[in-house]
Amino acid sequence: MEAHLKLRVIVEDDDFRRLDLPGLPETLNELHKTIREAFVIERDFHIQFMDPEFNNEFMNITTLQDIRDRGTIKLVYKPNDVNVTPSSLLSAPSTSSSPETSVSLQRSSSLSSMQSSSADSDSTIILQQSDIELRARAWPQEFPIPRFSYNVEVQLQRGNESFRETGNLLTTTPGLKSDILEKLAEEIFQYTAYPQNHQIDEVAAALIKKFPCLKEQSATGYYAWMISLKYKMANYRTKMRNIGCPEVTVNALKNKSSDECLPAKNVKKPKKAEVNFCPSHPTGETDDSLENVRRELLNDVRQRNSAPRVREKMSKTFSYRRKEVVQGNPAA
Repeated sequence: MEAHLKLRVIVEDDDFRRLDLPGLPETLNELHKTIREAFVIERDFHIQFMDPEFNNEFMNITTLQDIRDRGTIKLVYKPNDVNVTPSSLLSAPSTSSSPETSVSLQRSSSLSSMQSSSADSDSTIILQQSDIELRARAWPQEFPIPRFSYNVEVQLQRGNESFRETGNLLTTTPGLKSDILEKLAEEIFQYTAYPQNHQIDEVAAALIKKFPCLKEQSATGYYAWMISLKYKMANYRTKMRNIGCPEVTVNALKNKSSDECLPAKNVKKPKKAEVNFCPSHPTGETDDSLENVRRELLNDVRQRNSAPRVREKMSKTFSYRRKEVVQGNPAA
């Protein structure tokens, strides 16, 4: 473990605390547990750190290497628990509209600011998940292989038993391999629609680690699985685009200008630590209906005691504002 660490922890917007650690924890889960026990926090949360490479904007922690002595970290609570105060805090959180909230409602300036700091903006924190499932998880430190369908699990378990006894690898049929790749693609999509090469590598390595009977004759033992998984993700994105998933339809050729009408040109993907890149509208809502809600917001922020309505409407129009950020590319 590293030397003694001192961290500044933002527990709430108006609650700043100091955390002394005898050394850097071995895993992110241990860091979560330490913070939870030190400050008696019952809510589920994820941790962000102040990134000097991005003008000290807060970014989601994906590796323990992001932690620095005397650095600042921030606790961002999961949406379902936003209005609940930790048991260790006796005072209720402030509900008054801040200047940043008022400014964020101005059409052009708010959109550009949320693009650069979407993981840290108030509108991101207050999202509710009643209508659509939003991303709330960063890429895991160790990718969890999902549970496959029953018939696939039976074949893989028997393959593992045979591998341990005789060392023989499992002969995968096209149907079995397709089922495995389909389930992996579905799980990857829960984290990102456009996985990077190292993420594909991590998934393939995790698959072989759990099911060594699927190894192949290559240097890594899973090179062919990596290639197949890349193609499967491309096919899965096509499937999601056909059913109207906004995160991938934004990159469809029909949505690109004539001078950029190439599949690989100007592909719009989430930036570092950016979640809910381009979510679907809430059920029953359209661009026109959400534009009317946005206009109502401009009046609400000028009224007293309107914070609850502002939060509700900011949450409701989040997908609409993100769509304009991603598709419209508004000027700063």
